Amino acid sequence: MMIPLREFYSLLLRGWHSVASYLTSHFYALKMRPVSGFDPSGFMFMLAFLCLTIGLLLAALDQTQKRRLSSYLQEHPLNPDFNRLERRLSNVSKYVTDKAIDHSARGGFVVEMLSFNYLSRLGFTVAIFGLTSYFNALAAVVAGWRTPHVVILTLDRSDSGEKTLPDLGHDLFKFVMSKFYGQTTYIDWFDLPDEFIAFVGTIIAVLFVVHPRRLLIIRRFTAIYAWINLLRGFCVAVTSLPDASPQCISQFETAKGAYKSQPIFPKAVYRALKVLLRPSHHITCGDMVFSGHTVFLILCAMIVTTYCNTDELNTPFTRKHWWTLPLVKYSVWAGSFLGVFAIVGTRLHYTLDVLIAIYVTIQTWYTYHWLAADNRYNFRLISWLEHDHEVHSIDHHAYRMARRTGSLSDFDIKNFSPLSPSPPSSPTSKKDK
Repeated sequence: MMIPLREFYSLLLRGWHSVASYLTSHFYALKMRPVSGFDPSGFMFMLAFLCLTIGLLLAALDQTQKRRLSSYLQEHPLNPDFNRLERRLSNVSKYVTDKAIDHSARGGFVVEMLSFNYLSRLGFTVAIFGLTSYFNALAAVVAGWRTPHVVILTLDRSDSGEKTLPDLGHDLFKFVMSKFYGQTTYIDWFDLPDEFIAFVGTIIAVLFVVHPRRLLIIRRFTAIYAWINLLRGFCVAVTSLPDASPQCISQFETAKGAYKSQPIFPKAVYRALKVLLRPSHHITCGDMVFSGHTVFLILCAMIVTTYCNTDELNTPFTRKHWWTLPLVKYSVWAGSFLGVFAIVGTRLHYTLDVLIAIYVTIQTWYTYHWLAADNRYNFRLISWLEHDHEVHSIDHHAYRMARRTGSLSDFDIKNFSPLSPSPPSSPTSKKDK
């Protein structure tokens, strides 16, 4: 029995809504509100903090197990029965360890990543990212108190009925929507941008898990995002523009805007924390210049542009399934473009906010990676994060192991020193290149 095409599209749309609701519910956005119903900063901070926590726990467990094993062997040095048992267990342990190292290294996990020296870089960027995300949320909350209520007049000084600044993007949507849907002048599906953010964010989260350079990407992503959050916090706080969203404009005519007549502090301090952790329960208004949602979408697009190519992800899986890299890249770019389109269409932001966010994000991304490749100006922070010999060697070693098609040799495991500028070559390394 054939299903009608209209019913098939209806089922497909309902299925997509179910999946999107399931994914976003884990980040407090099951009931997404218009205007900041989903906080990209909070989403990425939780993801990066989770990776850091797992790494620190594994590092602590590794150190603890080493100390307990050495003390136990020292207590039983002369027991022959124990020595025989020790040799048998040692053989089994060596076999299991070799297999574990083999499989983990193929995925880009090397034991050197559990060093506190390596994880300290990731911990620093995650901590700074969390602080700047809170600062960004605090600036957005303060902007909500200071949002002006404007009335646009015509040339004869009569009320034009417009409550927002003139915007070319809004005018184009108003023209198109009025032609197709009559009285509607904007997309009234206010959580549509969050749908695209959930779609793109899910792909990036999966990429963080499977990419051999996952910790390097997270470290750079959080460092760049932290800097942009700092810039946005200052931009939002210093100048307050009338909000473009109809939901925020309605606060001046209903009891929802009563908080604007109350003192800003200290309530703004606690409200900012709630906005960061539970954005679906607290909306923000007035945080216009520039768009934080656009920053997240463009950052995701820059990740796949930089790290989803044959130079950065040349593993046995991607060599066999070559189409996966273009599929991931074009899917994220399409989701990001449609998300930016929806941000303007729903009047979540002005077109100016989106354009500034695109420029700042792309420029910051390329500037950071340029300094990471060649820190000619000797910035201490960049040198500490990216040019430490141990950190650079571990990242290079993890990717090199993930590119291999065969098992690891004893030469690779025993002769690698994380303190060396580059890992030693093995007899089979030429065929892996």
